[in-house]
Amino acid sequence: MAKEKSEEKQKNVILEYAQLVISVVVVVFVVRSFVFEPFRIPSESMDPTLKTGDYVIVTKFSYGFGRQSIFDIPLIDDRLFWREPKRGNVVVFADPDDPRRTKLIKRVVGVPGDTIEVRNSLLYINGEAADRVNIGPGESNADLDRLGFFYEETFPSQNGEPHSHMIWDKVEAAFFDNVGPYTVPEDHLFFMGDNRDSSKDSRAGSLGPVHRTYLMGRAQFVLFSLNIEQKMDPRYPNNTSRAKNQWNIVNPFRWGRFLKGIR
Repeated sequence: MAKEKSEEKQKNVILEYAQLVISVVVVVFVVRSFVFEPFRIPSESMDPTLKTGDYVIVTKFSYGFGRQSIFDIPLIDDRLFWREPKRGNVVVFADPDDPRRTKLIKRVVGVPGDTIEVRNSLLYINGEAADRVNIGPGESNADLDRLGFFYEETFPSQNGEPHSHMIWDKVEAAFFDNVGPYTVPEDHLFFMGDNRDSSKDSRAGSLGPVHRTYLMGRAQFVLFSLNIEQKMDPRYPNNTSRAKNQWNIVNPFRWGRFLKGIR
């Protein structure tokens, strides 16, 4: 009799643990599918706003729900509860040109109907130049051997709301310094990286304006940041293309970036 009670108690404990595990899995699935998801910054394309090694929180509900924000449901051809992003929002989306749907993170510079052009590295939205204030010279992690400047860039007002953010642009001429004009089609968005000369974005013919079905969500803030530094390969001291990202284990975190809002 005692043995039977012991076995029954053991079964109840196992059942309780199983229920707990299932509950946790369901909660995690629901949260990651409908609320938010962490995203690791893989490159310097959004420098200085976002650094390689940043882990950002992406809200999945900001623009409604689609295949990239939830999971691939054949019945969802577009988006549910769609809300259009605004210029200046930092958005995570799937690369339409990549069969693996690699996630990219860029800034919205053009919404449907906008005309986007870059002339002599200056961004024009609907024929109006985005205002730039020179903050000073500096290096981007993506271009250690090239001089550039940090700027505060302000987009023309959208619904009475101008948007300002930091960008980096190198001094020497670059491929994307003169592109366009492009007219953003209906249901599409035009993206650019804040590191203007080291970003695969809508200026590239392989990407172009991105349809809203590829959006995952909006990047809201940096949760924490690993101190990733770009180190030159001593065998190729003058070749930045061979530089490698390394984690600084002596000073492993960028403490000042914890819970930092994304503007």
